[in-house]
Amino acid sequence: MNKNKKICNVRIFIALLMVSYSISGKALSHSGMVELEDSDLREVSGQGLFVADMIRGDELTGANEYSTPFNFYRVGMDGEMQLNLNMTKLQLGCGGVNDFLSGHAGCDIDIDYVSMMGRDGYKPGDPQSPVTLDRPYMEFAIKNDDTHTMREVVGIKIGAATVDGFMATGRRYYNGVVNEENTGFGSTCNPSDFVGANVVGCHSGLNSVSGFLGTDLSLTMRVKAAVAGLIPLDAWGCTGRTTTTVDECGTSQDESIFVDLAGTRMQSLGLRSAVLTLNGDGIVSLLQAIGLNDVYAQLNADARTVHGLAFAETGDFFLSFQREPVAYPRYAKVSPTEEFTEQGLMGVALDACATTTHDTPRCHSAYAVPANTGWWMNAPSAKLVDVFNDDFDLGNVSIGGALELLGAPGFLIENPELNFHRAQNCYGSSKFC
Repeated sequence: MNKNKKICNVRIFIALLMVSYSISGKALSHSGMVELEDSDLREVSGQGLFVADMIRGDELTGANEYSTPFNFYRVGMDGEMQLNLNMTKLQLGCGGVNDFLSGHAGCDIDIDYVSMMGRDGYKPGDPQSPVTLDRPYMEFAIKNDDTHTMREVVGIKIGAATVDGFMATGRRYYNGVVNEENTGFGSTCNPSDFVGANVVGCHSGLNSVSGFLGTDLSLTMRVKAAVAGLIPLDAWGCTGRTTTTVDECGTSQDESIFVDLAGTRMQSLGLRSAVLTLNGDGIVSLLQAIGLNDVYAQLNADARTVHGLAFAETGDFFLSFQREPVAYPRYAKVSPTEEFTEQGLMGVALDACATTTHDTPRCHSAYAVPANTGWWMNAPSAKLVDVFNDDFDLGNVSIGGALELLGAPGFLIENPELNFHRAQNCYGSSKFC
């Protein structure tokens, strides 16, 4: 750039500064800018894209031993982010001290074939639809904040005020097809069983997850069995709130099953003392007549068989990593119960903390469930509803097993086939979809 061009650019810039405009009724003269009084400034409004905040670990409701040692510095955007993505493998926090905390070697978060997309109700949305993050931000947990020589970053959190969308995981294999990811249960899918290792061998996906999941669960299954090898059982069973027309479960909040799951390198999802409502013919009709068609079961499903979770305007979703347990402040700075009360959603929202029957201590704290050492995922309202299997065969059930159905904790169903299929979310040469 030559000298004359530089002078020209400077003159243009000065001319732009000298252009007359008005703020709050006061005009700028052509000769220069006019200083505004405080009273004038108060009449000017604006909005910043970036916001910053500092929250002490002892100032909010429910402060505890995992929040009080820290000050939390937050910086975020007052906006919305949308994304649609596919990852072949997501691994975070492999090896290290959590090998000993969890009892097995592996990764804090280990998921095969992750897809993030929009949702349609609680099901996957269109392949090109985005998951939406409202007000994304980063937050730092600082220890010894008042001592310059000792202050240190203990944890970093990446989150959003709310997340809305669907996360699909893993892939489904079929008879005789080699399972390329899940070799621990045999390398070839053998779907001859409805429960047990053969079921798991036909799935890949959630290998391990460290974090807190506040889940809303429901399922409908057509259960077949032969009690003592003689008495046939063929009935629809359901638990939680379902929208199908073949069972007797409803759709209201009081039908919901809310389960809080928290831990390091979790590998299964379970329901203890789940009440299954049966309806059908034969022996089931007799049970209905005498009021015994509500039976109990213990469901323990390997996380690999669960191929997706819906996040319906889920508040306080985040990923974090920390060198020691940290209870991060919730984005809203109030407890979930206070937030639902302010919004008029107590007794209405499909969330454990909007009830008085399923709430837990975390519902009354403005700090999240403490994140353990390593990587951690916090999802306080994850939906796994309307899981449906119209052909589930328990085979022969002993008289003792049948009696276990009549009382808690109930009949144990280990690794059931949920008939869960992965969402399609990619094109071209990507084959795992």
